[in-house]
Amino acid sequence: MTSIHDRRAPNASTLTDGDGVTVAVVNPASGSAVSEEELRTAFDELGRPVEWRKTTEDDPGAGHAADAVASGATTVVACGGDGTVRACLAPLAGTDTVLGIVPLGTGNLLAANLELPSGLDAVELAVAGRVRRIDVAEVNGESFAVMAGSGLDALMIRDANAITKRRFGSLAYVASAVRNLPTRLVPTTVEVDGTTVFDGRTAMVLVGNCGAVTGGVEVFPDARPDDGILDVAVLSARSPIEWASVLWRLVRGFPQRLDLVARYRGRAVAVRTATPRPYELDGEVRPPVLALTFTVRPGALQVRTGARDGGGSDRG
Repeated sequence: MTSIHDRRAPNASTLTDGDGVTVAVVNPASGSAVSEEELRTAFDELGRPVEWRKTTEDDPGAGHAADAVASGATTVVACGGDGTVRACLAPLAGTDTVLGIVPLGTGNLLAANLELPSGLDAVELAVAGRVRRIDVAEVNGESFAVMAGSGLDALMIRDANAITKRRFGSLAYVASAVRNLPTRLVPTTVEVDGTTVFDGRTAMVLVGNCGAVTGGVEVFPDARPDDGILDVAVLSARSPIEWASVLWRLVRGFPQRLDLVARYRGRAVAVRTATPRPYELDGEVRPPVLALTFTVRPGALQVRTGARDGGGSDRG
């Protein structure tokens, strides 16, 4: 089979705003069953010029996205999972280049929050969908689009078995969460917009730019990716019984017990813990730290979503 990297449309010098050229940043290691040939064929059927760029361990997509912006590409399509999408955020934020998404991973968090279909069904929308502006969040200098978390959330993602993820998808995270219970509570201080809102012991702190996680579960029912606000949840559940209560209420959409889950909203969030904790952003785990600083860039990213663009859009 021909490699994606071998299929080259017009070279970078031909990419201009007027050409409407798309750059496809493709992760060949994503968990999808879609083949490279099927992906190329789906793009070819649209009759638009496409530059193909394959991710590597050294460049998961950020370099390719930055090159596309510099070359004047109008759309960069992230073809992969959450890691590929996240890698494209920082290079595209604040530019005129639009992000398209072909979800090919396990979680596909941003695509799910934007109600995009999975796999090849998303190809046409990725290059011709309606353009919407959304916020880009940052934690310790790195961009994310959906959610970041410290504590159990990061441990769950870190310890999820790779083979189980390939075979059973998001169920691997459930199994990992069970293995990490009960969770040790850590002294934590949370500041929102410069005011200390929480000073106590926590199992996990979540900060969301979007509301839903894997499986469509609404962690932050009131969150919107374009409201310029970060949503915060501080969880103090420890025992399996307390976690069962949190998860049952979460899945059922019921209000949480205030002694187990506290919620806040703001534009800047600071989290400090007495001992270092690992954290994750859009499913990528980072080493333990004592402090996390969150900010949001309102309307910084243009993304293709929804119905085919018939001339109107949310670009502004």
